[in-house]
Amino acid sequence: MLWALMEDEFFNRASWQAMLNREGMPPSSASIGLLRRQDFAARRGTLLLWRSDAAGCRADLREYSGTPGDDVAILLVADDKALATVQEDGWQPLPILIRQGRLHPYMLKTLDELEEAGLAGFVEDLGLVFPKH
Repeated sequence: MLWALMEDEFFNRASWQAMLNREGMPPSSASIGLLRRQDFAARRGTLLLWRSDAAGCRADLREYSGTPGDDVAILLVADDKALATVQEDGWQPLPILIRQGRLHPYMLKTLDELEEAGLAGFVEDLGLVFPKH
């Protein structure tokens, strides 16, 4: 029953929007995608997008068929409990969830592209580093 409630909550755009309104997001020309672990494994499901532009932050949903799309710079894949934690607590638990292996970040752009898109600071906040050669 708890799993069904968390799964339904994943589709609650208003709840994600409230989190984005609390946390903010840097203006960016690219999106951050969130995907449930089972959808990532199945290569099919629903992708939640965090977008930010001059009009503000917004949460959108779209179909996932194995690729997140060219507009997604960072893909966060997590279990249902980790997603519920992020939805409730915002950015703060992200580094802990990564270290626990409950959330897996995938950088889909180079560091230069992330910097250009305005997301390099977000990557640093996750506790991730890009080696400089």
